[in-house]
Amino acid sequence: MIASSLTAVDIAAGVAVLIGLLSAGRGLVQYRRLRAVVGRAQETTGQVEVTGVEQVRGGHGSVSYIPAVEYTYQTPTQRRQGETVYPGQNRFVKRFGTESAAEAAVADYDIDEQTRVYYDPADPAHSFLDPELQNGAVLTQVGVGVVCLALAALMYMAL
Repeated sequence: MIASSLTAVDIAAGVAVLIGLLSAGRGLVQYRRLRAVVGRAQETTGQVEVTGVEQVRGGHGSVSYIPAVEYTYQTPTQRRQGETVYPGQNRFVKRFGTESAAEAAVADYDIDEQTRVYYDPADPAHSFLDPELQNGAVLTQVGVGVVCLALAALMYMAL
């Protein structure tokens, strides 16, 4: 019977492989999607409405800061509003460990001034101000996946 021949190490290694593949795969898919969005982004002019820094509390009392910029921009067919500084689906794409670092990220955006805005022509509501890919979260996912796969390999080698 197959089920009785499985050991705890086999099960743990299988779970590690599954987590590793899912995590690394998700990270790679997100990276490719973001790279495609930046690659097809159209540039337009926008106007900065609000700037600032928002504090975000995480698990276990951790604190991070996000740059907050609200702006309006014009696509060929409509006027839109945005709040995302970096490419991604929301403004939490890049978090900073210090308030001063987040302040530096919004220092170039002055209220009532014009700025470059990039938007996805396939989804004009998806806009951002800085077209540089933010790879931190994606690389973390891929890294977790690789570590899980390495642990699974070590478990099998130890047998």
